[in-house]
Amino acid sequence: MLIWICISIPLIACARQEDDIVNDDMQWQQLESYRKHPLSLNKADVAELTSLGLLTTLQIDELISYKKQFGKLLSIYELQAVPGFDETTIQLILPYVTVSEMPATEKGEHTILLRNNLFRYRSSTTGIQLKKNNNSAYYSISNHRKIKSLAIGDFTVNMGQGLINWQGYALGKNGMITHIKREGSLIRGSNSAGVNRGAAITLQQGRWQTTAILSMQQIGGNISYNLPQAHIGINWLNPNIGMDYAISVRNYHLFGEFAFNNGKAMIIGMLAGIGKIADLAMFYRNYDTHYQPIHANAMAENSRPVNEEGIYTGMSIHSIKHWQLDVYADIFHFPWLQYKTNAPSDGQELFAAVTYTPDKETRLYFRYQYKQKFQQSKTDVFLPPMIQTIHQDYRCQLSLSPAKGWTWKTRVEANSWQDEGGKQFGGLYQQELTWQLPQWPLRCTLNYIWYSTGGTETRFYIPDRSVLYDYNLSQLYGNGTKQSCTLRWKKGKHLQAWARIEAGGPITLQVTYVI
Repeated sequence: MLIWICISIPLIACARQEDDIVNDDMQWQQLESYRKHPLSLNKADVAELTSLGLLTTLQIDELISYKKQFGKLLSIYELQAVPGFDETTIQLILPYVTVSEMPATEKGEHTILLRNNLFRYRSSTTGIQLKKNNNSAYYSISNHRKIKSLAIGDFTVNMGQGLINWQGYALGKNGMITHIKREGSLIRGSNSAGVNRGAAITLQQGRWQTTAILSMQQIGGNISYNLPQAHIGINWLNPNIGMDYAISVRNYHLFGEFAFNNGKAMIIGMLAGIGKIADLAMFYRNYDTHYQPIHANAMAENSRPVNEEGIYTGMSIHSIKHWQLDVYADIFHFPWLQYKTNAPSDGQELFAAVTYTPDKETRLYFRYQYKQKFQQSKTDVFLPPMIQTIHQDYRCQLSLSPAKGWTWKTRVEANSWQDEGGKQFGGLYQQELTWQLPQWPLRCTLNYIWYSTGGTETRFYIPDRSVLYDYNLSQLYGNGTKQSCTLRWKKGKHLQAWARIEAGGPITLQVTYVI
């Protein structure tokens, strides 16, 4: 009965970062490692700050410049004086960073994970995963003499801005307006599905870096020249070749990539900071119709960077204390036929979000999203005419902590889809209650979701957080409910036990032990 009592309480909702859930398994493991052993902001270099996956290049540049000018940070809350660091960003990174100069990780740490039909072992250099239809293993080292990074076994390759290859953590258009630039290690050992199997190495000599990649899927390499405020690299991964660059000048950061195979593709981007008032982002893309992005994952309207031209402009305004306004507009054009179209077409997307954070325990978030595109009519004729479609989405979220040990979140969302057949409507209501028992190392999370949609066009995407390192994005359409209970028992720094029970679904059990 407790779950039904919980959902009857007034409107309470999720924090903004719930919408921007990270879907890369290795990125979750990296963040969990930083949660246990926080990254020192006073010692971290650009690569380590980038590995958080939560800061933009502009924010990293501003932090490095601030430390050069004023010295080491004396308090974590001194970040409020760094240009580009608003309350939202600071609250987002707080669990993973510190100003202490103690090492971020402990040498020799080993993690063993058991979950239903999954076994995983991970250390600072080795990862082994045994799972039905997805067994994998890797050995990797970094920053050893002239070896910048080495990966043997299963590994990811992340080049430039994703025009040639990107297999790691990457965001598309989302509520984090200025997170439009791809950031990540060029090669990294991984137990995720769909990665390379073979060997890769990056050697460093002064400002030069050279990478060689040899796997069962592809071969390639990279040569790059790096300065403190600039970078240029030549990338090759059969059958693609390209060049990427980045340069920071004062409060401007310019970046881009050019790639070629049977066609060409181009990205030109800019991030700019206007003191503590606002951040700007611009992103121009032009992906040729004949370009063949086999393993690419660049920012685009569609899932693949091909047959598309567009310009994205975004702004994040945080000049008023506790308030933040995020807006972006994206105008795009498809020069040739694509799925559900029989002629060239275009479209536009508008996004606006307001976040109110009166204190570190409370966050209210409202957003509106509008997208207009064209697709061919469903009429039964030889050449169906093109018709306009409009999708609109409204979302309200609120997160707060009403008492010590309690966290309450609610999400209310409505959307609509309009085409030649009329309108579809969808609605969703979600409640989540988390209670950390005061005298026991036990945390209980109850989650309830109700949804109703007129069809697949008004479906909802919900971050489905299960046990540790198990995160998915669920599609909900039709009519129904989802109810789940997740328990976490944590004994000291070494042992965690998880259990998740979903009504009408599977039971997930997991034990994680850190040596």
